[in-house]
Amino acid sequence: MKRTTAIVCLSSLLITAGCSDSKSGGGGKSGSDEQQASGAVIKQFADAWVKAWAPNGKPDAAGALTDNPTVFAKRLDDVDSALVASTVTVTPQGEPKCTDGSCTQDLAVEAQLRGIGAMKWTSTATAAKTGDAWKVKASGDTIYPGLGDSNYLKRVRQLPARASILDRNGVALTANRPVVIVGVAAGTKATAATYAAFTKYLDVDGAKLAARAKAAPAGQFVDAITIRAEEWEALRPTMSKLPGVLTMGGTQSLPPTATFARSLLGTMKTATDETLKNAGPTASAQDQVGTTGLQYAFQQQLAGTPGGTVALRDGKTKLTIKTVFAQKGTAGKPVKTTLDTNMQKAAEAALATSKLPASLVAVQASTGQILAAANGPQVASYNRAFQGRYAPGSTFKIVTSAALLGSGETAATPLPCTDTINVFGKTFKNYDALAAYGNGTMQTAFNKSCNTAFISQHARLPKDGMTKAAAMFGIGRDLNLSISAYGGQVPAPKDDVEEAASMIGQGTVTASPLAIALVAATVDHGTAMKPVLVPGKDAAGAAASPLPAATVANLRTFMRTTVTGGTASVLAGNGAVAAKTGTAEVVVKGKVTTNAWMAGYRGDVAFAVIVEGGESGSHTAGPLLKSFLSSFK
Repeated sequence: MKRTTAIVCLSSLLITAGCSDSKSGGGGKSGSDEQQASGAVIKQFADAWVKAWAPNGKPDAAGALTDNPTVFAKRLDDVDSALVASTVTVTPQGEPKCTDGSCTQDLAVEAQLRGIGAMKWTSTATAAKTGDAWKVKASGDTIYPGLGDSNYLKRVRQLPARASILDRNGVALTANRPVVIVGVAAGTKATAATYAAFTKYLDVDGAKLAARAKAAPAGQFVDAITIRAEEWEALRPTMSKLPGVLTMGGTQSLPPTATFARSLLGTMKTATDETLKNAGPTASAQDQVGTTGLQYAFQQQLAGTPGGTVALRDGKTKLTIKTVFAQKGTAGKPVKTTLDTNMQKAAEAALATSKLPASLVAVQASTGQILAAANGPQVASYNRAFQGRYAPGSTFKIVTSAALLGSGETAATPLPCTDTINVFGKTFKNYDALAAYGNGTMQTAFNKSCNTAFISQHARLPKDGMTKAAAMFGIGRDLNLSISAYGGQVPAPKDDVEEAASMIGQGTVTASPLAIALVAATVDHGTAMKPVLVPGKDAAGAAASPLPAATVANLRTFMRTTVTGGTASVLAGNGAVAAKTGTAEVVVKGKVTTNAWMAGYRGDVAFAVIVEGGESGSHTAGPLLKSFLSSFK
């Protein structure tokens, strides 16, 4: 009720608190009854609006504070849906202005438009007393000026073209290529035959897709897989006629083929909760985002930021009255890698000939820059070349030789090669059908890869001797690459048996193919280098102090003569190659089997290859490296 008489101050305390004639629009610090009452309901309304536009929020509480709850609640919810707002802040400004029985107050509104950014505006709430309560007028203008009873807001989001991942020469390894998103209609339109076809032709779990379709809201497109446009064209005659199959066209950042450097470059799919979080605040649940590899690691840099507009449209004509919000997007920035396109192709071509799972890594020895990393023969996103944790077998004799040379032994030190050797009850033997040859030098033991010869020297080394020797080659440190990679581990042995096993790359010693390629690179360059895949992002430089010059010279001789007259002779005729073979004994599903290794270098390129289940380094891994080396000079 509007007050027209002066308030008589009853005490000096009240006078100091502020006492005045409270005519409409005036008032002291506490304001008029109309201001207080209308301000309170507008504040409640603002708080309810915030809750309504919060995730899973409901507009009912905000609607209940208006003079037409049902109509306004729907209006508020419609505007929320139109803007795709994730959150909003609504802040009343100043004091309500009251006249003729109603009060108005400006509202500063800032809505976060999901996938675009912040949109700010000022609207005005009008409150009036209805019966015994104050209510906010149920007008569209309360939400946004100009909405009135029938106008509406229309949002458009624009994604910039995704930037490319580049090789070391600036050549694009990925580009935006046409794709088709294949899915089904929500509900039960798709049949058992439809889901069986998804399993058969697209390697999609048909049962899980059916469950998703049945649980999805009616009319929704339930995506199953994104494939290249040319792949869909081949499948179209079979898939398109099946009940419930739906498709959507689009583009996706892809390499030239589905297999090229997949485990490095990564893959893209419709965002999940995890990948959406990684994609940043301007990504949308409908976006195609990086899910693995460099596409995931550099999602925000590659994607850039989207732009968008919001238009106020006439409710009757559907024509734009005016654009009320516009944000310009920013283009993504390319990610330049150290990869060599031709060498990557050579690595993949070599592994394509393998009948067993294999991985190959090549690095520039002088810098640690990664030139190629391939996994085959089957396409996989899991990057065994970087993340695999394998016993390195006899390739680790490079490290063992460095440890023994550091203990005072020389290339000519006699190391007896016997058929077996027993260390505190544990019997070790040789591989590759190597027969005992009696006394020979360390170089001979290296060339022929005699396990028993090296193990015979285990007492020469301190307990942490192999751990320290491995550290000189960069083994045991966190690689801190842009994408996940394992740097190897050589724990201090708990007893003599473990120490003996570690000298032949068995026991608790593990390493990735990348880590073993870096071991070979250390011999080539003389200093262990940190691996680099993305210059400027991955730390570069030395990973350890330089090896002693005499050790480097001996190891280079050991590895070169292993090619010219030892177990790596399969590589002879491919230039000045130096290498070391390896056969590692492993237990798979309760059965003892072997993995085949070979590591080495030629010029400034160091490399390592592993073949899971391979017979031996010389017979199984060697031919793959020979193919690789023959593809480039």
